[in-house]
Amino acid sequence: MRQEFLKKENLAKLFALIQPHMDRDDPPLVYILTQSDRIGHFTIEPQILKSLYGDRYRRIVVVTPPLTRPGTNAAIRACFPDPFVWIETDDPVIHAMGFIDGGLADFQLLHLLLKSPRLLIVDFWRQVVGGVRPARIDLPDDVRARGHAQLRSIGVDPDAPFAFFHMRTMKYREGLEHHGHRTASIERYAPSIRRILDAGYQVVRIGETGLEPDGWMGDGYVSLPDALPDLGPDDRAVDLAVLADSAFGTAQNSGPIWVAAAFGTPTLRTNTPLEHLNLPYNRDLSLFKHYSENGRRLGYAEILDRQLPAVFRDTEFEALGIDLVENDSEEIDAATAEFLAMLGGASGGLTGAARDRFLALGSQYETRIGADVRLVGENLDFFGYAHPFGSIASAMLQFDPEYLS
Repeated sequence: MRQEFLKKENLAKLFALIQPHMDRDDPPLVYILTQSDRIGHFTIEPQILKSLYGDRYRRIVVVTPPLTRPGTNAAIRACFPDPFVWIETDDPVIHAMGFIDGGLADFQLLHLLLKSPRLLIVDFWRQVVGGVRPARIDLPDDVRARGHAQLRSIGVDPDAPFAFFHMRTMKYREGLEHHGHRTASIERYAPSIRRILDAGYQVVRIGETGLEPDGWMGDGYVSLPDALPDLGPDDRAVDLAVLADSAFGTAQNSGPIWVAAAFGTPTLRTNTPLEHLNLPYNRDLSLFKHYSENGRRLGYAEILDRQLPAVFRDTEFEALGIDLVENDSEEIDAATAEFLAMLGGASGGLTGAARDRFLALGSQYETRIGADVRLVGENLDFFGYAHPFGSIASAMLQFDPEYLS
């Protein structure tokens, strides 16, 4: 693929798009961001460019598919002002170039960064572990004003404290069957949401439509996708206002957690699979799903010994006979209480010997996968939970005392 897409005729198409921004004496950095219709990728990829290259280039040119595609939040561009320049193209060849790992190529008139999203992210996490701080992004005043107006129109007071809530079910990208292990049911969040409402926060759910059962919650709770259906790519300021201005959020392992992180909004990460490329670098608290085989829960050491964090497709879990079991209502509620206390200044998460044990197991696992040729070749030789970022909910041990045995 690299040889095909780096042919002269295909590079010529790319150069024609970039031509107005070329400068032999001050070449721009050019990056192809193919998955602009996924809010997580559309935020974290330019955030990484800002973090690593923002002080080195006068212009960073990001090439994307048309930002009119369903699911796109075009307002994200406004969170990345100068030195960013945005160029849209419907050329599928150029889109495909965004998945090539070719490194940084110096073409004199421009520097072309060819990195797949996975390699871009894992290389960045390694630098964050080494001391680099991810750049924060800010919500521009005009985007905030539009988003707040949309919130007021559905009965949410943006000047009063509110929390975001994100759910992911199989409705997300229907037809793709590989991400069931990342989903959860909303009913298990009822005690958690009531706790947050009782603490004085409004709750705004973002994501998919039609998830709430009859009689769900009451005053103070709003399902944004149901209250404002069919928002187009240019009308989604409200999503960013929710993620930027929330006091905190409760979410699953999906794109919005990375948008919240870029804005500096702390998140309680619930029903989280153990995956290699997670690095909760903010004040986040993680509650993992349970891994089960024939009805028996696996401990953390066994999960790592069997390299299950490297599995991320439902068919692979099925072939291995592994079930990922959702956190139940009591676990989520206990983690919510812990998180609210942390936000109030209390200590939280695993501490002492338990935290040391968790990190030691993760570090040993990362050493092992670093010697695995397949995982190295797939850019999966990094394990975020081997490093002391974020916190692990003590509810993991409260409801599964043998988890770290």
